[in-house]
Amino acid sequence: MTRRSSPTAELAATRLGLAGAFAAIYLFWGATFLAIRYAVMEVPPLLTIAIRCIGGAVILYAWLCWRGGFESTTRKQWLISGIAGVFLFVGCHGVLAWAEQRVSSGQAALYLTSISLWLVLLTAIRERRLPTTQVMAGLILGVVGVAVLVSGNSASGSLLDGLVLIGTGLSWALGSLIAREGARPSSVVHSTAMQLAAGGAAVLALSLLTGELVGWDVSQVTSRGAGSLAFLVLAGTVLGFGAYTWLLQVTSPAVVGTYSFVNPVVALGLAWAVGDEAFSLRTILAATIVLGSVFLIWRSSAAKPKLVRPRRSPVPVSPSALRALSRMRALL
Repeated sequence: MTRRSSPTAELAATRLGLAGAFAAIYLFWGATFLAIRYAVMEVPPLLTIAIRCIGGAVILYAWLCWRGGFESTTRKQWLISGIAGVFLFVGCHGVLAWAEQRVSSGQAALYLTSISLWLVLLTAIRERRLPTTQVMAGLILGVVGVAVLVSGNSASGSLLDGLVLIGTGLSWALGSLIAREGARPSSVVHSTAMQLAAGGAAVLALSLLTGELVGWDVSQVTSRGAGSLAFLVLAGTVLGFGAYTWLLQVTSPAVVGTYSFVNPVVALGLAWAVGDEAFSLRTILAATIVLGSVFLIWRSSAAKPKLVRPRRSPVPVSPSALRALSRMRALL
């Protein structure tokens, strides 16, 4: 006899999965800014992102082979994955890696808080309805928190770098919503692998076309650079992007986008730990404001998982029982 899990156990498992997925995009992605900063010191920026994407795709496809999770894919699914991959990994991550040759990891994370704003704006346009009051309040509070962080840190990079990084937030939001709403395999792992493969191929082609590999030698890569690449592939891509893809399917873009407010706090904390940023009471105040904004958005938009209980099959009734029931009705 197969033992069915109780609704309470299913709900607990779902909540645990949500907690783990949000922890991945909050913490791992907050740390990727420093990892990219270290990697692009030794590896060309576009090649860094190509290694990250293709490495992640290879690992996920190997997982699918081992688990027997391959699905038949269509041209439309690959087209959607390709378009989403270009927006996500060329328009966002590729440009981010290019900019982090001049912009500190903490500052780069601050600029990319625009992702949450773009996600809410694009979703509101698509659904033709305004965000709730709590979501708007949370976004405003998040911007205030980031402004407090910015006010306490001297700007790095040029004005153009800052404008371009804000634009990468729009590119990421577009890619995210295209991947969320477009044709895709039912398996989150398969869908993630397709986006990484398509995006990684596009970034690698751009790396070759721009000639950034000319004069570069793999022997220049130190253990720190190699470790940064490994972290980007395993934690930032396989775990982080896989969690992000799943979260977009089970909750709202506004809630998922809260990671862009948390990431600067994590990035600045790590940058302070390695001596790349200053840390002060202002940072603690900003972190408190940011967490308040995340709470407001969560409270308003977090989709509570609905448990679908299996329907019970009707109990078969014998003809004799039906005749007896008819007699009873006649007597009444």
